[in-house]
Amino acid sequence: MDFFNKVGNTISSKGKDVTKKAKEIAEIAKLTGQIAEKEESIKGTYIELGKYVYENQKEDAPEEVAEKFAVIDATVEEIERLKREVRKLKGRQECPDCGKEVSYTAAFCSYCGTKLPEPEPEEVVEEGEVTEVTEETVDSEETAEAEPAKTEEI
Repeated sequence: MDFFNKVGNTISSKGKDVTKKAKEIAEIAKLTGQIAEKEESIKGTYIELGKYVYENQKEDAPEEVAEKFAVIDATVEEIERLKREVRKLKGRQECPDCGKEVSYTAAFCSYCGTKLPEPEPEEVVEEGEVTEVTEETVDSEETAEAEPAKTEEI
């Protein structure tokens, strides 16, 4: 009987150890989740702070910050250009008053009633017509003279 009591006690103590480890792992996971949540909160606060500084101190920014503001400005302009291009491809335009997308051919905004600007006519190129040449050609002799001939040494 003594053997069975020892086995029972061993199983009981090992079961308690496993339960204790499981609780520790659960607590670690809980704390790790809280840490991640707090880090995300800090990132959000950094973003809000940066946006506040960008919007409210743009005019008086030091040079090193002004460079970053210029990057943001250029990127915002590029995003707006891309959005206009997407709207145009979709046959839509943005209402200048409420900002909603409406048909490119609409005379008035269906959301707020604002008169919309007339659509710009698309540029049509007739067959055989050349509108503009943008590439420059370089004479091959000039290129050959500018680059010295390569020779191999043995």
